Amino acid sequence: MDPQLKKDDLQFERAEFNAPTASVCGMCGQTLRGSYYQANGRVLCGACAERVKQYAGAGDDTANAFRAVAFGLGAAIAGGAIYGAIMAYSGIQIGIISIAVGFMVGKAVRVGSGGRGGSAYQWIAAVLTYAAIAGAYAFERYHYMSAPTPDDVTQLIFSAYRLPFERGAGNIIGIAIIAFGVWQAWKMNSGAKLEVTGPHPLTPRRGPAGG
Repeated sequence: MDPQLKKDDLQFERAEFNAPTASVCGMCGQTLRGSYYQANGRVLCGACAERVKQYAGAGDDTANAFRAVAFGLGAAIAGGAIYGAIMAYSGIQIGIISIAVGFMVGKAVRVGSGGRGGSAYQWIAAVLTYAAIAGAYAFERYHYMSAPTPDDVTQLIFSAYRLPFERGAGNIIGIAIIAFGVWQAWKMNSGAKLEVTGPHPLTPRRGPAGG
C-alpha cells in the first residue's frame, strides 16, 4: 500500500462533492492547476487521484487476506491466552475482556488488510474473535480437569465453540458481552465506498475588486 495513502486520511465515511475551498491538493499539498479531482470530499490533484484509483482497484487481493488472517490469528491467540489465564487462575469471569479481545483482533485484521475493510474481513475478525473467546473458556475447563487424557483434550477442542453457552441463563450477561466483543471486531472492519470523480474545472479565485 502507498505509504502516503491512508484510508482514514481520505475521510471515506462521508461523501461530499462540492467546489474546492482550497487551491492545493488535500494529500500532497501541491497547488492545483486547471482542474481537480474529488475522492469522497477530499480535493486531489491528478497524480494523487490516480494513486487513489489504484488503491481502490487493488481490491481484496490474496496478500491482504493472508496478512489479515495472520495478524488476526496472532491477536486472537494472545487475547485468548490472556483471557483464559485470568479465568483459570483467578476463578473470576471478567466478561469485559471479551470486548478487549474483539478490539485486539479487529484492529489486527484491519492493519493486516491495509485498512480496506469489507464483508470478508468482517467475517475473519468476527470468527477469530469468537474462536479466541471460546478458546479461553476451553483453557479454563482444561485447567480444572483432573489428569485429562488425549481423548478428553480432543473432545474439549471440538466442543469449545459451545462452552460460553453451557452456563445457560446464569451467563446471559456474559453472552451479551461476548456478542458485543464479536460485533466490535466486525464493526472495526466495515468497508466504505470510495468514489473518485473528475477532472473538474478549477474556477480561478477572484482577487479583490479594484477601486
